[in-house]
Amino acid sequence: MSGYYQPPQPGYGQPPMQMEPPEATSIKSMVNIASIFGILMCVLALVGALWEIYTYAVWESAYDYLDYYGYNYVDDSVRLAYLIWAIVLIVFFVVGLLFFMSCKKITQMVDQRQYVQAKSKTLVWSILGILFVFFIPGLLLLIAYLKFDPLINMSSGYGQMPPPPQQRLCLGCGQQIPLQYNVCPHCGRQAQPAQPAQAPPPQQGGMRMCLGCGQQIQAHFAVCPHCGKHAQQ
Repeated sequence: MSGYYQPPQPGYGQPPMQMEPPEATSIKSMVNIASIFGILMCVLALVGALWEIYTYAVWESAYDYLDYYGYNYVDDSVRLAYLIWAIVLIVFFVVGLLFFMSCKKITQMVDQRQYVQAKSKTLVWSILGILFVFFIPGLLLLIAYLKFDPLINMSSGYGQMPPPPQQRLCLGCGQQIPLQYNVCPHCGRQAQPAQPAQAPPPQQGGMRMCLGCGQQIQAHFAVCPHCGKHAQQ
């Protein structure tokens, strides 16, 4: 009938969206801020390393020039210090780049609800960030690490939720409504009251043998369910 709801064909429609827990949003925000600090420090380390290499090259040229004219006033330790600082800053640049990539990976893990793996990775890179003088990004990751426990506990409890109440289909709009509703809250259509489940009739104790087939049947049966013989026959 045209006045009744026609359910859609299976396979149509979009699946319901899952809302992100607020703890996951907070963790992702901290990790993203840490990644921004990490990439900034990575750029500073790269600029510093290039400057140290340039300065070392200038000192090397000056040393060769003075040595050519018989002067040797440039201490070798100065050139060595510039070279060492250039190497240290290059190491900081590599660590900062790995720090930034790890922050992006942690964010992807949180989006995929891999909270345990993301927690372990966050702890590792928070320690490495603090050790390599990335204090602010490392502290941000450490705070994000402390926020994982409530999120993991909440996600592990999803499977222990009580089953939803029994529902039925409204013939007016096709929405699912609780079984105890007599009026649809969506369209206002009157629904038939749910019939309470009838308890099965109490069984009378005692068994007897059917005289027709010899099977054991309930004593109160008037007809044998096996052969159809009446009890009076």
